[in-house]
Amino acid sequence: MGQWAKKQELKRRIAEMDADIVGIRESIKSLTAQLNSKENQKEGMVRMLHELERAARSGALQSGTGAVGSKTKGINYMDGDFDWMSGLKARMKGVFGINDFRLCQRGICNANMDGRDIVVVMPTGGGKSLTYQLPALLTPGCTLVISPLISLITDQILHLQGHGINAAAITGATPSAQKKEINRQLQDLADRRLQPGEEEIKLCYVTPEKLAKDTKFVMLLQKLMAAGNLARVVIDEAHCVSQMGHDFRPDYQKLHKLRQLLPSVPIMALSATCPPLVLKDLLKTLRLPDIVDGRNAKATGTVYFFSPLYRKNLHYRIVPKPSKASDVTKAMVDYILEHHPNDSGIVYCLSKKNTETVAQELQELSGGKIRTGVYHSDRQENEKSELHAAWRAGKIKVVCATIAFGLGIDKGDVRFVLHHSVSVFFDGSTIGSMVFNDKSGPEKLHAVLEFAEDLEQCRKIQFAKYFSHSSNLSISSWTTEDQDALERCGHCDNCTRTPESIERKNVTLHTWQLLKIAHHVHRTGGKVTVNILAGLARNAGGGAFDVPSGGGRGRRKEKEKVNLDLEEICGGIVDLPRDDIEHLIIQLLVKGYLKEEYQQTAYSANVYVVPGSLANRFIHESREVMENATKPMIEMTLVKQAPKVRGRGKKSREDGDDGDDTPPTKKRKATTNTKGKGKANGVERLGVEDSFDLDRMYVDNPRPRKNQSSTLGTSQKKKQTNGRARQDDEGSDYETIEADIIENTSDEDSNDVEYGWSMSMRQEPTARRKRKNFGRKSGGGGAVKSRLPADEDEVLVLSSD
Repeated sequence: MGQWAKKQELKRRIAEMDADIVGIRESIKSLTAQLNSKENQKEGMVRMLHELERAARSGALQSGTGAVGSKTKGINYMDGDFDWMSGLKARMKGVFGINDFRLCQRGICNANMDGRDIVVVMPTGGGKSLTYQLPALLTPGCTLVISPLISLITDQILHLQGHGINAAAITGATPSAQKKEINRQLQDLADRRLQPGEEEIKLCYVTPEKLAKDTKFVMLLQKLMAAGNLARVVIDEAHCVSQMGHDFRPDYQKLHKLRQLLPSVPIMALSATCPPLVLKDLLKTLRLPDIVDGRNAKATGTVYFFSPLYRKNLHYRIVPKPSKASDVTKAMVDYILEHHPNDSGIVYCLSKKNTETVAQELQELSGGKIRTGVYHSDRQENEKSELHAAWRAGKIKVVCATIAFGLGIDKGDVRFVLHHSVSVFFDGSTIGSMVFNDKSGPEKLHAVLEFAEDLEQCRKIQFAKYFSHSSNLSISSWTTEDQDALERCGHCDNCTRTPESIERKNVTLHTWQLLKIAHHVHRTGGKVTVNILAGLARNAGGGAFDVPSGGGRGRRKEKEKVNLDLEEICGGIVDLPRDDIEHLIIQLLVKGYLKEEYQQTAYSANVYVVPGSLANRFIHESREVMENATKPMIEMTLVKQAPKVRGRGKKSREDGDDGDDTPPTKKRKATTNTKGKGKANGVERLGVEDSFDLDRMYVDNPRPRKNQSSTLGTSQKKKQTNGRARQDDEGSDYETIEADIIENTSDEDSNDVEYGWSMSMRQEPTARRKRKNFGRKSGGGGAVKSRLPADEDEVLVLSSD
C-alpha cells in the first residue's frame, strides 16, 4: 500500500474515533442527567424518611425528660409512642409468648428499632436477649450476635429454633457442611438472591475469635452491610472488651475494628457487670459516641439503659461444708430430694474431673432419683448438644459443670445453684493463683471472708456496699421501685435470723494472746498457718512448731522442733474452742492485725500467718492491761447454740420442730470443751452452728494433703472408726480459703425452716470423752484409741488440757 492510501485509511479511522467520542459524550450527558435525577430522588426520600422518623418520635419527644425551661427535649424511648410498638408487642406475644415488657426492655427495643448505638446494663435474668431478638424479627436482614461461650450460643439457638426462628451459629464446633450452608445463605442474602421460599437468617451467633481470625467472614459481613442486610451487631457480655472488666478476653478487644469495618451498622453492647470505669473503657474500645440517657436522648450518641442490679428472687445463705467429700455429696443429695426433687439445677465444680465424680455420686447416692449430666470443655460437641437438649427438655434435672456452662442460659425453671467447690476465674486461675498474680488478690479474698463472717448485715446491703467501693457503682444501682438500696431484703440468712439468736463476746484478751504467739513464732524463724496457729493457741502437739535448722543439703532444709511456753509468752492457752480461735484468726487477718505471707513451691502455694501492721497495738501491752480494759477492743458475734442431747447421734425434737436440723451427714454428740463448758461456738461477725442448709453458700474446710506430716509435733496417724480410716487434721496446712456462693432462684419456698450458717477452716469438733493421760513428752504426739457404737461417727480432737 502506497503513502497516499495509508493517509486515507488513517483519516477514515480518525473520523470514526471522533464519532465515537461524540457518542460517548452524549451518553455521559444522558447518564449525568440520570445520575442527578436519581440523587434528587434519593434526597427527597431521605427527607421523607427523616420526616417519618420525626413523626414516629413525636410522642417520645413530647414526653422527654429534658431540663425544665430547655428549648428542646430529648427522645424518651421508655414511654414514647412509636408506630412500630404494635408490631413489637404482637411478635412478642405470638412468637415468645410474653405479654409485656420488663425493666427497661421497652426502651431498648424502641432504640433498637430506631437504629441507635446502644449500651445496656441489666442484671442476670433481666431479659437482655429479648431486646435484640424481638427487633430482629421486624428488621430486614440478619442480626449478628457475638457471644463468649459456645454453651450460651447453643442455648440461644435451641431457644430461638424452638420458637420457629431461623437462627444459626458459626463456631469452631460447627460441622463443616453446616458451616458451608450457613455461609451460602448469608452470601445469597448479601447478593439479594435467596431461593424461592427460603427464609433469611434472622440471627447469626459467632464467637469473638471468629471475627478476629476469619477475614473471609468479615468480608461477607461487609457485603451484607453494602446490601443493607446486616441489621445490627450485638456484643453480649460486653464487659469482656475492657481490660478493667473482671472477665477480660483479648479477642473481645479486637472488636474495636467493628466500627471501622462496618461503619453504618448500629452496635449494641450488653452486660450485667459494667461499672463506670469499665463503661468508659468499653465506649473507647468500641469507638462508640458518648452515652445519652434513654429517657431523654439526643438524636446522636449511644443510648444508655440501666436496670437495678438487685434481684429479690435470689436468696443467699451461708452454711458449713463437711470436710469429708462423700458427706458433701450426700448432703447435696438430701437437700435436692427434700427441697427440689423435680426442679432443674446446676452444680458447679472446680475441675473437669470433679464434674464427672460429683455427677456419678449424686445419681448413685440418690438411687437414680436425681438424673444428672456432665458439661465441661473436654466433652465432645455432640455430647454437649445432647446434654443441653436433654436438660432443656427436663430429661436431665441437674447439670454438674465447670464455669464453661451456665452463663446467660435461658431456662426459667432453674431453682437452685450449688457450688461444690470454689470456682475458677475466666482466665483459668484459682483464688490461690489470683493472690499471687493479682495485686488486689488478697483484698478480694478478704472481702469474701468479710462477707461470710458477717452475722448481722443484710446480704443485699453487703453486695451494694462492696460493689459501690470495688467497682465504683452507685449505691442507687441496687435501688428498685419497691425497695431502697440500704433497706434490708428480709429473706437472706441474716435478715431471717432473730436478734435473740446471737450475742457479742469480748475477745480482746484472746486477741492479745494470739498476737503474742504469732510474734514469738515469727521472731524465732518459724512459719505457721492458720490451722497451726490455732493449734498452738490450744497447746496442741505440746506447743511445738518447726523452724529451719540450716543443716539441710541442697534444696532440702532440715527442720527442728521448738517448744512454745504459753505460760511465759501469753499467760496460758487461749480459752476459746478450737474453731472459734480459727475464726478469730481470720478476723484478725481481715482487720490487719495479722497478715499473710505466701510461699510458692513446685506443687502448691502455701499461706503463712505473721503479725500485721496493727499488731503492735497489742504486742507491747501486758496481760493485765488487756484483762482490765474498760472497753472491749475486739468483739465477736456469736450464734447461740441450741442445747443438744447425747446419744447415738439423735437429736431431741422440740415443740414445733418437724425435723432434725443437724447436718444429715454429721449427726454427732453435743460439742463440749474442757474450758468452754458448753459455751456457744462463735467468731466475730460469724456464727458457728450445727444446722445445715445447702441453699445459699458453702465455705470449704480444707483437708490435709496426703502424706503430709504434722508441723505441730503430732504425727498424723489414721484413726480407725467403724472400720473406716480417719485422719487427724491437727497439722493440716491452711493454703487458700474457698468460699462458694449458692443462689436459689425460687421465690416459692416461703415456709423454709430457718437454718443457721457458719464458716470453718476445718471440721467441727465433736464431744470429747474422758480418757487416760498417756504421759506424752513435750513436743511429742500420741495416738488415742476409743470406740463408739456401730452407728456413730467419731472425730478426735487432740488437746493437752
